[in-house]
Amino acid sequence: MSFLKVEKLCLCYGEDTPENRVLEDINISINEGEFVAIVGPSGCGKSTFMKLLSGLLKPLNGCMFMNDELINSPRANVGMAFQNSIMLPWRTTLQNLLLPLEVSPSTKKTFKKRKLEYIERAKQLLATVGLAGMEEKYPWELSGGMRQRASLCRALIHKPSLLLLDEPFGALDAFTKEELWCVLRDLWQQEKFTVVLVTHDLTEAVFLADKVLVMSARPGQIIKEAEIDFERPRDLEIRYKSKFVDTVHELRDQIKSARHSLLNKDAA
Repeated sequence: MSFLKVEKLCLCYGEDTPENRVLEDINISINEGEFVAIVGPSGCGKSTFMKLLSGLLKPLNGCMFMNDELINSPRANVGMAFQNSIMLPWRTTLQNLLLPLEVSPSTKKTFKKRKLEYIERAKQLLATVGLAGMEEKYPWELSGGMRQRASLCRALIHKPSLLLLDEPFGALDAFTKEELWCVLRDLWQQEKFTVVLVTHDLTEAVFLADKVLVMSARPGQIIKEAEIDFERPRDLEIRYKSKFVDTVHELRDQIKSARHSLLNKDAA
């Protein structure tokens, strides 16, 4: 049984006309504990799709299920992290991590009673991502990479079943990005939550994912599902192996073709 199932999903902004369609006939199935990456040309609807999965948007047609339950509103068992870490500057790192627990309907009633437990969980997560001792630092005292590590911890503080990541490493330099790939890899292997990652970085997608979904130009459709069967745990050196490089090139060719179809459509 699929953990996450999407059937005949469509979305448009405004009146339902061909030019307003953002997503069309999306059908995917994701198993529990699976790491899935979504790639595609800019503007194809990847981020919109993530908003649908989170319950922040409702589809025009089709439906989404998590553990056979319809997704039609934000869910407590979903964690999210984005390219901008969005940490509140007047709160310490620890306080930023605890914020979702303070405001979520599923935890805010018991927050005071369980606060020490949550603080311990936050400290353990920070230590796991190399931020031990940074609990009382404010966001402006942290580097961009440190803030993104903290953002990952905040997304996981409530032990979600599903983690949604929308280009979380897109604004980072190459070396910091590689470090955080490994941080995410280790967190996922340790806790085995399900991940859906949107990224423009094909190397990132192939390094991290079990499966890569390629989206077409707008209106976005899934045009390829690539199974990534490299043995785990994966070391960064795998990026230089011929099979890895070939996989990245195959995905790039798919996106290049999708992008050209969009340009040709616009020209027409």
